[in-house]
This record gives sequence, structure tokens and C-alpha cells, in this order.
Amino acid sequence: MAEFTSLATSYVLADDEAEQQRIAGQAAEAIQNAPRKSAAVLGWAQSINQWMPANGGDDADSDVIIRAKALGFLAATLEVLEKDVLRVEQVEHLLKFFGAMFTIDHKAGILAASTALRCLCSMQYFRAKMAASVFEYITKLGEDFRLQVPATRRAIYDLVGLLVRNDAVLKSLGQTDGPGAQFLVDLLQLCRSERDPDNLLRWFAILRRVLERYDPPLATTVAGDVFKAASDYFPISMRSSATPAGTTVDDLKAALRGVFSASSLAASSVFDFLLQKMDQGDALTVSVKVDILSTIHACIESFAQPVQTVVPHTSRIWNSLKYEVRHGDVPETIEGTLNVVEAISARLSAIDDGIYIKDFVGVVLADCIGDLANTTFTRPAGQLLNSTMLGGYRAYNLAISSVVGTVKKDLQQAQVANQTRDLVGVLNSALKTRQTLVSAATTEVDTAAAAEFHSYDITIVDLLDSVYLRLWNNTLKETAGAETKSRQEKQDPVVLNEVIRGLAALIAQTGTLSSTGRPLLCGSSQCARIFETLAPRILASSGDADESLSQTEIQSIAHESMTALQTATSVYPAGFSFLVQQTVSSITDLISTPTLLSSPSSLSATRDTLARVAFIGCSTIPSTAGSEGQALAHFQTLTQSLFSTLEQLLSAKASFQASNAVLSGIYGAALNLRDAFVQRGVLPSVADKSKKPPVQSTAEENEAALAQKETLAQLFQAYLQEATTIVQRLYVRATATTSSELELSADFELSSSSAADLDEQDQYLHQLAGFTTFVVRDLDEAQQKEAKLNAASFNLFHTSFSGQPSFFHGLQGGRVDILSLGILKGLWPAAIASLADLSISPLNLLDDFESLDRLPPRTRLVRNTIATVVANKYSAAASIGPSKAQYPGNQAAWQQTVEAVKAKLESTGASSLTPNRFARLVAIAAGAFARLDRDAKGLASLLVFAPASHAAQPAVTPAASQYAEKAGQQMARILGGTLVSDRTLSTDDHAVVKSIYKQWVYGQTVKALLPLAFPRKTASGDGSESTEASATVARRTSTVHTIAILALVRGMPFSVYEDDVSNKDDSGVSLVRVLVAATTTLVPQWGDVAVALRVLSAILAANRGDAVRSHLKTVVDASIHVFGSQAALPASRKEALSLISQLPAHYEEGLLLPYEPRIARALATACGDRVREIRDVAQLARENWVKVAV
Repeated sequence: MAEFTSLATSYVLADDEAEQQRIAGQAAEAIQNAPRKSAAVLGWAQSINQWMPANGGDDADSDVIIRAKALGFLAATLEVLEKDVLRVEQVEHLLKFFGAMFTIDHKAGILAASTALRCLCSMQYFRAKMAASVFEYITKLGEDFRLQVPATRRAIYDLVGLLVRNDAVLKSLGQTDGPGAQFLVDLLQLCRSERDPDNLLRWFAILRRVLERYDPPLATTVAGDVFKAASDYFPISMRSSATPAGTTVDDLKAALRGVFSASSLAASSVFDFLLQKMDQGDALTVSVKVDILSTIHACIESFAQPVQTVVPHTSRIWNSLKYEVRHGDVPETIEGTLNVVEAISARLSAIDDGIYIKDFVGVVLADCIGDLANTTFTRPAGQLLNSTMLGGYRAYNLAISSVVGTVKKDLQQAQVANQTRDLVGVLNSALKTRQTLVSAATTEVDTAAAAEFHSYDITIVDLLDSVYLRLWNNTLKETAGAETKSRQEKQDPVVLNEVIRGLAALIAQTGTLSSTGRPLLCGSSQCARIFETLAPRILASSGDADESLSQTEIQSIAHESMTALQTATSVYPAGFSFLVQQTVSSITDLISTPTLLSSPSSLSATRDTLARVAFIGCSTIPSTAGSEGQALAHFQTLTQSLFSTLEQLLSAKASFQASNAVLSGIYGAALNLRDAFVQRGVLPSVADKSKKPPVQSTAEENEAALAQKETLAQLFQAYLQEATTIVQRLYVRATATTSSELELSADFELSSSSAADLDEQDQYLHQLAGFTTFVVRDLDEAQQKEAKLNAASFNLFHTSFSGQPSFFHGLQGGRVDILSLGILKGLWPAAIASLADLSISPLNLLDDFESLDRLPPRTRLVRNTIATVVANKYSAAASIGPSKAQYPGNQAAWQQTVEAVKAKLESTGASSLTPNRFARLVAIAAGAFARLDRDAKGLASLLVFAPASHAAQPAVTPAASQYAEKAGQQMARILGGTLVSDRTLSTDDHAVVKSIYKQWVYGQTVKALLPLAFPRKTASGDGSESTEASATVARRTSTVHTIAILALVRGMPFSVYEDDVSNKDDSGVSLVRVLVAATTTLVPQWGDVAVALRVLSAILAANRGDAVRSHLKTVVDASIHVFGSQAALPASRKEALSLISQLPAHYEEGLLLPYEPRIARALATACGDRVREIRDVAQLARENWVKVAV
């Protein structure tokens, strides 16, 4: 006893919740370990006597808080006490003790008592018959219940909820209270004033549980009382601030809806109430209407004995709700009404006696069939009819003949295109309804209904000729009026699009269930006719075929046809071969007319067509078992045909623009198919592929799902093999071998010296390289090794080539290098590291160093990218990849490469380090910096000062001096290449890119340059030549350093340089000051000025206007000068306008007002700029500055 008293005292004195829980745990442990548990329980219960009222009343107001904590000690102990400790008699005694609190201590005892009772009711030896006394205790609160705080009432609801969720308790209450359920009546009286959202959620759940599980069924009067109590809250709403997090108004609506639909005992009252609410019309908000409709829908679906509870109300429900669709224009209420109609139809269809569904369908037909001929009501009538047919086979059988017959008749009389569209839409919906019913019927349960259902199949198939193709071919009965006839001849696009959707729905229809599944309703000849009808619409190149249609309408029809053909291909795969044949023919037929083949319209049409065909065949992998391989088969069909077409174009020396278009079709097929595999969960993201193994199947997955996953994985590997083969064939076709070199094949012999022809060929090669990277990167390390892709990056799949491997190909200006890059870019680092097997090292990246200035610019760019990729993926570790292949020489080879780069940076002389050569060194360093290579870190300081050193070197002649200055500035801009774009180094391509490498580069470069960006003021000199020369050198170097800072910062996110935006270093220079000065001192180097303006805009966009505030006048002056100068590049003018446009959002009007007149005049001029994008930005800037002038 003393121990428990001490614990109780400690609990009461403790303020920390964790400490209180610890003390309660000690008390529970003491009870559990006591040799005489009954004595321990008694001592524990008596431990709080010192705080209880002496007279057993509520008069000890001053002790309320302490008494509540003391009772909380008991409740907290019960919460952690093991469930099997208390015996039956102990549970009974404690129930009485805590139950008494509801009578004697309303101020302090209710929360603790409720918690304690909930714990006791969950004990092992709690008996169901004890629940009646618990309910008696609770209801003794009476009017004091509503005076309790919400948290206390919540504890009571939790207690009641625990009891009613116990089936044994409900059974015991049913035996004692019978249909009258006095405990429920008392609860209704107790809780009638509840308004707290969290508590209401619990209260509604309690009512629903009792209505659903109480046995015997509640008396009608009691059920009516429950309905009345619930209806007082309908429609329910909630202030948004009531519970910012937790219960939502949608939660409350759903819970209250559950009460309404839990029992059919008050069905008449429920429907009367809801329909009376609904008939209030415009007085209701959309939200309330949707709530009413959802509640009616739930009741129809849930009420038992539908003949007695639903059937008597169907006519009234229909008559009340049909106008929500017929005259409604709110999508939410229309959808809710259609759901109710479908629910009625489904419920009546399930009744054995078919008279009820027959009567209901008869009512719907009587009200809606006539509306189909009315242009205004065609669509809503169709919606109501199709919702009715969705109820099941019986409802469909009763309505389909009337619907199809009426629509066909009305189509003959249709006067306007929109009515024709809506009538066809009704048929389309009927087809979708049919297929929904068929798909839902895994077995034909109702044989008679199913037989009748399929007896209408011939009527459905007949729609192809009698409706869809007649409309497509404009063979509808001509009606009076030239305008109507002209409109029919025009093939109105709204009608054509609806017909296309109908053809897609028709071909997807399936027939009678058999042992092998459900065959298509349409035969092969009918499916072929649908393909023949739709195919020309995705092949049409322009509006020439339909002069009455605009280009936009043609594109719309083409898109709709593409979607329809995708559906058609999924159910009738044989049709895809026809599509491919038609596509290929449309290309090869033009080979004999090169001018037409290479015309812009023809090329655009070819690309669009191939993109559509690739999407149709390869973008979706069917989920049906056994059909997963369709997309791969379509991919093979399409790519093989396009490869043959490509060979024909190349052999015929056709324009490479056409070859480019065909190659884009192959690439597009691969893109679509790979995306389809990703959507099916087969392929993890490539970025994650190198970090973790493929996700393993969980134990819960069933055998069929596992089998399908394995099948899909095998199909993906088959796709990779097929795509790799295509790449190999394309590479072999594009290249040829000599005794010691690789070069482009005869296909690339230029018929003229036209630069355009050369560009077209290079576009083809670059696209081929991109396709190669896309394919190669999906191969794992073992597959890349097995395919010998490390060697292929040099021999380009000419396995018999015996020349010395090299990163670069010397013939034809190195144009073939892009193909090597395509392979290298997709390789894993382990494959790059294995280049040692071919006697290749990264030092070979400098093989062409001396000849770089003589190479074409495009070749230099490609080779520099190769240098970046190889330097990034080349690992100097002794063992590489999962196989742990040993390459002990890699470390030395990489260090030699770094030393060679250092040596070239440290060399002196004007001719030793040109901008082009410097770009190669930057490219190598950039790849290493991205992976934060330890050996290469020393290159940063050499690179960052090399441009200024070059600009400052002495020259013999003024021309040489000017060249050195320009070269130094160009090298400074090249420094920006140390921050590689995602297109060059992407983790999707297995590049090694550390998350903080840009921060490291910033610290090594920009940090070092900031103090040098502007020359310190020199002491007044004597005007000697040496002093002027020093000033010139200082100006040059500071300019170069400034340009280098701009080039580096432009590629960095704001977070990298945020700390230096306004913080001044020891020299008093901040980044913003450098940027602002650059906008004036670097004119007319407009590209650099544009970069400075862009970075300033980024600083403002990051809400750091404070950093620019002190430079505002200079910024405004410089911006006006830039966008007011016609000599400035459009990019510079646009950046200046963009910066000016942001100022009003970041500075108060008083600060900007002095600048407004000048800016307004300048912006007025800029709004008339010759470049449209600049005009748009100028107009936006004017709008932003309007408030400044007010």
C-alpha cells in the first residue's frame, strides 16, 4: 500500500508526461509481480484516497486538478497493465469504482474514468454482460455530458465505440434490451448536441455499427430516432479553422452517409428526407447536391430487401433526379445522378422477378427515347439511357434495341453536325457499356440473360456498315437544304472524331465466353476494314486530301485516329502490319521524286506519321496473360521495315533529311517500348540501377503476378537484344574500314560542297549516336562486356578491323567520332576502365592536342565531350565493378594524364595554349571534377588563372597583343565548361556526378577570382610607359577574371554562391558588385553582359533584392542602355528587360519612382522591338511598372 501511495504521489507531482508514464509502468509492474494480486489491486486503488472528496461529492473544487491527476494515475496504470492480470471480480469492482465517477465527480473524474473503463473493457476477463452497466454509468452524465470539454467527450465516444465493436457485447445487449435498445435511446439523448468534428466522426461510426450489427433488428421507432438524430446534421459542414489537421468535412460526409445507408428500417423516411432536400432546387449548392446524390446512391446499394425498401421509391427518385441531367450543366451533379440511375438499375436487375427492372427501364425509355431526336437533349438522354443499361444484362437487353433503332432513325433526320455527333456518341457509349458488362462477367451466371444479351451481337456488328462507315463516307440520306448538304460534304471534324471513337469501341467488342476466352465480335475482314478506314488519317501529310478541313482539324482527326488505332492494335495485332506497310509505302513511293521527298511538308508528315505508328504499336504492353509480347513483336515489325526503308533511301542517295526522319521512327519505337516497360514496373530508373539491385518480389505476390513479372523481364531482355542488333547494323552501314582507319561509308559521299548537305549528314550521325546511348545504357555491366562494347567504341562494330584503337578517327575531319561518343556515353564505368585491355588510356585523349586548331568546330566539340565522358567514368581503382576485374595500371595511367594536363597548362608561349587546346584540358578536368577525383583537384588552380596569364603575356606587335587579349577572354568563357551539363554527364548514362562538386568548383575558382576581378587602385605614377603597361595588364587580367566568374557562376544554382552575393571579402569586392560592373564595363561584349544580367535576375528571383539595393541606379542605367541599344544581341536585350521587369516585385515604390519616367519611355520603345520574344517581355515589364507610376 505504501509503495502505491508513493507512486501515486510521485505521479501527481510530476509534470513531464514521459515521467508519468514511467511511474504508471512501475505501478503496473508492481501489480503484475505481486504474490497476492487482489491485495495489490486493492492497495493500488486506495492509493489515491487522500485526494478524493471526503463527503463523496463535488465540493472540493480546489482539489480538482490534483484529483484529476490522481485518477489519471489509475487510468495510466490500466493502459500499460497486461490484459490477463485482472480477474473477473476485480474487473467488476473496478468498473463500479470508475463508473461511480460519472455520478460523483463530473469535474475531475470523467476523462480518467472513461479511459480506465475503456482499458477494463478490453481486459481478457471482461464479460459482455458487464457492458450494460457501463452504458448505465455513461448515461448518468445527463446534461453534464455536453458541458465536458471535447477531449473528455472523445474519451467517452472511444469507450462506447470499443463496446459496440464487440459482437458479443451487441449480442448481450440485444438479449437484454431487445428491439427497444434502451441503451441506444439513452445514448441518442446524451449525444444529441455534439458539434465537435472529431467526436462526430466517432458518434456516426457508433450509430452505423449498431444499425448494421444489432440483433434483433431495432424497432421501427428506434430506427426512426436514429435517423432523426442523424438527419439533424444533414447536410453537414465544418469551419475550415475548426480542425486544421485531422478530420475533414469529407470524412464527416462519408461517416454520416454511412449512418443513413446502414439500415433499411427507416428507408421511407430516408428517401423522403433526401428527395425533399433535393427538390429545393437552386437553393442548394453543388456540394450539397453531390452529398445528397451520394447518400441516395449509398442507400440504394446498401438497403436490404430491395423489393420493400428500394422499389417503392424508384419512380419518385427518377422523376426528381432526371432533370439534373436533362437540364443540368454541372458535371459533378450530372455524374452523381448517373451513378444513382445505374445503382437503381443494378439493384433491380439483381431481383429474381424481372418485372421490377422491366418497369424501371420502361419508365426511362418513355422519358428519354423521344429526347434523342431533340438536338438540345440528345446527349443527356443518351447518358441516362446508358447509365440504365449499365445496371446489368437484363437492363441492357430491355433497352438496346430501342436505343440502336431510334439512333439510326434519328441519324437519317439529323439536321446539324452537332446532333449527328451526339447521336453517334450515344451509340459509342452503348458500345462501351456493353464491353463493360462483358468484361465484368467472368462467368455467364444468368444463362438466359446472357443468351439474350449475345443475341444482339449481330445488331452491334451491323453498326459498322449501317452507321459508322456510312457516316465516314458521307452516305447519309441527304436532307433538304444546301447548307446541310455542304456541311455533310465537308466531313465535319466533330462528326469524324466521334465516328473514329466509335470504330475503336466497336473493334474492341468481344463475344460469347468460351474455354479459350472471348473472341472479338468483329471478324477479321471487318477489323481489316476498320484499319483501312483509319490508316489514311494518320498518314495524311496536309490538308490537300481534305481541302475543306483546316490543318488544326486534320491534326485533331489524326490524333483521334492514332488513339483509336492503338486500341484496335491491342485487340487485333494483325492490323499493325498493315499500318507499317502503309507507312513504308508512303515513304518509298516518294523515292523517285527527290524534290517531293525532301520538301518540308513531306518531311514533317513523315516524322509525324512515324511517331504515331510507333506510339500505336509500342507504347502499351497488354496486361492480359499471353499478350505481353505484342508490343515487342510490333517493335520488331516496325524497326525491321524501317531499317529496310532506310537502306533504300541511303542506296538511292536520297536526302539525308528523309533518312533522318526514318531513323527518328526507329528511335521513337524504342522510346515508346522502353517507356511501356517502365510503366509496367519492369525497369527501375537507370539512375537507381547502379545503386541498388532490382526490387525483389514480395511474398504476398501471387504466382500469376510473379510469372508475368518474369515474362516481362524476359521480354525486356529480348528488346535490348533486338535494339542492340539494330544499332550494330546501323553502325556497320554508316562506316567503312581502310587498312588502318575507320571512316564514313560511301552513303556519306557529298554530291556537292553544300554546307547544308554536310549538316544533314551530321544530324543523322548525331541522332544515331543518341539512339545508341539510349540503348547501350540499359545493358548491365556483364552484358556490355559480353557485347564487347568497349572495343566497339573504337572499331564501331567492325570486328575484323585490326587498326590501333583510338578515341579519335582522323579521316574526314573526325566526323565519325560522334559514333564513338554514342557508345562511350552509355557505358558503365567498369567498361571504360577495361579500356586497358585494348592498350588505351586516358592519356590518349591528348593524341590530337597539336592539331585541335585545324579541326572543324563540330568535331572539336564532339571530341571534347568524349574527353569529358572518359575522364568522368575512368576509374583508377585497382578493381572495378561487381566482377572486381583487376586493372592495377589504371592508377598510374590516370596520374600520367593529370600530369600531362598540368604540363600543358604550365607551358609558356603564345602558341603553346590556344583557346581550342585549353578547351580540351578543361573538358578532361570537368569529367574528373564531377566525380571529385583526388588526383585532378590540383588542376583547378592552374585552369582558373590560365586565361589571365595568356591575356597578360607580352607581345611584339599591337596586333599580337590584341589577339592575346581576345584569346584570354575566350579561354575565360571556356572555363564555364568545368561545370558540365546534364546532357553531357547524366546519371542515367552511368556518369559519376557527386552532389557537391559544383560547390567544390566554386570554392576553387570563383572564390579565388573574386579579389582579382577588379584592379586595385595604383599609386599615382609618373606617366611612364612602364606604369601605363602595368595598368593595361591589370585591366586585361581583371576583365578576363570577370568574364571567367560570369562563365562559372552561370552554370551554378543560386545556393552555391548565395553566401558571397553581398558578403565582401578582404578586398571589399562582392559577387553582386562584380556582376553590376560587368553590365557596364564589358559592353559591347553582349554575350557576357547577358550572363551578368541573367545572374542578377537569379539573385532577385531568390528574394535577395537586398544585395542589389545599393547598386540599383547602376542596374537600371545599364539595363536601359542594353535593351535600348540596337547593337546589343537579342539575348542581351531580353535579359535586361527581364531584370527590369522583376524590380517592382522586390523594391518599394518610393525607391523605384525616380527611375519610372526613363524606364517607361524605354519600355515603350522596346515594345516595338523587331523580335517577338523581346516584345512579350517588354509588355510584361510595362505591366509590372504600372503600379509604380500610380
